[in-house]
Amino acid sequence: MFEPRTALSVTGYRFRLSPAAAPLRRQQPLARPSTHPRGFSTLELVVAMAIILAISAIAIPTITQSVRTYQLTDAATQVAGILKFTRFEAIRRNTPISSVNSQPVANAQATLWSDNNGDGVTDPTEKQVVLSSNATLVPPAAVPGAAALATAAGVDTLTPVNPSAGTIKFDQRGAATPAAVYVFYIGNTATPENGFRAVVVLPSGSVQVWTYTGGAPLWQQLS
Repeated sequence: MFEPRTALSVTGYRFRLSPAAAPLRRQQPLARPSTHPRGFSTLELVVAMAIILAISAIAIPTITQSVRTYQLTDAATQVAGILKFTRFEAIRRNTPISSVNSQPVANAQATLWSDNNGDGVTDPTEKQVVLSSNATLVPPAAVPGAAALATAAGVDTLTPVNPSAGTIKFDQRGAATPAAVYVFYIGNTATPENGFRAVVVLPSGSVQVWTYTGGAPLWQQLS
């Protein structure tokens, strides 16, 4: 007996297939790589936390000092601003107007306002600023190098304004009256390491802001 054979013709060629041939095996599909992200090991987490703590230990003191420096400069700018506003009001209204300040206790919040009606009391219609206890009015005795500020400003003497209850009057020409060189000191006696600022009012009514550097020179003018 002869086994039947099957003939296959492809483009002129003949192939003979044997039915007794072993069937082809199906190729198993390749395993796909897992798409799930791998988690961090305990060692990797510990190393990452150590790096974060080290960077924080270096950066936090710098950031804190920058914030305190900003608070001091901002407080001095606010004091200078209320003084300039009072001076301009005196010129605009063609009448003397005083800038008044008050502070209940040392290193507490201080309030400064333009006393337009001259009653010595803050009114809702009068412009005012409030300084926080972190950067507030302080007496000259608490400021190192206060005596050197007169030399830096190019004047013979300075007249400190009382932090608890002080007044600077501007006449209708905008000049300080009585004529003198007045100064506000700003800081906090409980934290002298944070530094100090000074706001100087010249007899003409011009206002300057100074910073205590602690080096040479001791005082530098900011504006």
